[in-house]
Amino acid sequence: MSSLRAQRALYARLQCHSPQSQPTILLFSTYARHNSPPSSPRSSPPTPVAVSTPKKHEINPPSSTRPSPLSLPAAVTETASTYEKITRYIAIGRAYLTFYKTGLKNVYHNYRASLPLRKTLGLPAYIPISPPRLSRDKNAASLLGRAQFQLVRRSARDVRRMIPFSLILVVCGEFTPLVIPLFGSAVTPFTCRVPSQVSKERAVAATRKRNALAGHTAATAGSLSPMSVGGKEELSLLATQFTNPAFARTADAESVMRACAVFGLVKSHARFAPGVLLRFVYRPRLEKHVSYLAIDDAMIRDGGGVKALVAEEVRAAVEERGSGDVASGYRKEGQRETVEREWLERWLDLRSGKK
Repeated sequence: MSSLRAQRALYARLQCHSPQSQPTILLFSTYARHNSPPSSPRSSPPTPVAVSTPKKHEINPPSSTRPSPLSLPAAVTETASTYEKITRYIAIGRAYLTFYKTGLKNVYHNYRASLPLRKTLGLPAYIPISPPRLSRDKNAASLLGRAQFQLVRRSARDVRRMIPFSLILVVCGEFTPLVIPLFGSAVTPFTCRVPSQVSKERAVAATRKRNALAGHTAATAGSLSPMSVGGKEELSLLATQFTNPAFARTADAESVMRACAVFGLVKSHARFAPGVLLRFVYRPRLEKHVSYLAIDDAMIRDGGGVKALVAEEVRAAVEERGSGDVASGYRKEGQRETVEREWLERWLDLRSGKK
C-alpha cells in the first residue's frame, strides 16, 4: 500500500513538469495501471448454494442438486492476437475448474442437509444408499415430501461419484473437461455436468430409446414402423406396461432389457443378459426404478401437480420417465417447457387411471 501511494505522489509531481515529460508520464501511468490491484473482478464465479433441509410440503428440491450456471469468456475475433487467444483458453480452463469445484461443494452440502432425512428413512448416514429400497417404498412415500425425497436420492447418487471425480480433478486440473468425456456420467456427479455433456447424454438417450422401442415393436407386432415421439401409443407403452410392477417381475429377458434401455438403466437393449445377470442385476434395477416412479408420481400429485414444478424439475421428471426427446423438435425454451409439462400431465393422468 505504501509503494502504491509513492507511485501516485511521483505521478502527481511529474504532471507539474514541462510537456517534454509527457512520454515519461504515459509510460509510468501504464506501469501503475497494470501493477495496481483491480477495483473489482471482471466476473464473479458461481458460489455454492446455501442448502437447508426442505420442508415436507415443498415439491422442488434445492437448486444445488442441479448444475450451477457455467460462465465462459466471450469469444475473440479471428483477427485477435495469439496472446489474446491463449489468454481466453486459460480463462476457459479456469471457468471450468471453478464450475467443477462449486459442483463438488454442492455435493457435500447436499449430503449434509440430507442426513436428518436419511435417519428418518432408516438409511445409513455414511453409506450413500439411494432410496427407495423395495421393502420400504410405502414408508418413504409417507414420511417425506418430494423435495426431501429428491434431495436424499440425488445427494446419495452424487456422493458415489464424488471420489473418482475428485481424483480426476486433482490430477487434470483445467484439462478435466478434455478427460471427462472418456468416462461420461459414470464418474461425474450431476452437479458437475456441463451443458454440452448434458446435451450429448440426452441425444444418446433418445437414440437408445428409439432403438429399444423399434425392437419392441418388431418383437411384439412384427412391424418396423416407429412410434411417434410423445404419441399416444408410446406414452401408453411407457406408462402402463414398462412401469407395471408385474411386468418388471415376470417379463422375459429381452423385454426387461428394452425397458431398462428406455429408462436409461443400461447402455443398449441388445446387451447380452444371461440368467444370473438378469436375476440379480437388470430385473432388480428395473423393479427399483418402477417403484421410484410410482413414489415420485404420487409425490408430484400431493405436492401441487405439474404446475408447481419449476422448468428444470419438469424436464428431469420427463427424462426419468423415458421421454427426454418429447420436445426435441422445438427450439425455443418456452415451447419445450410447454410440451414437457403437457406430456407429464398426460403421464400422471394415465397412471392414475384417467383417459
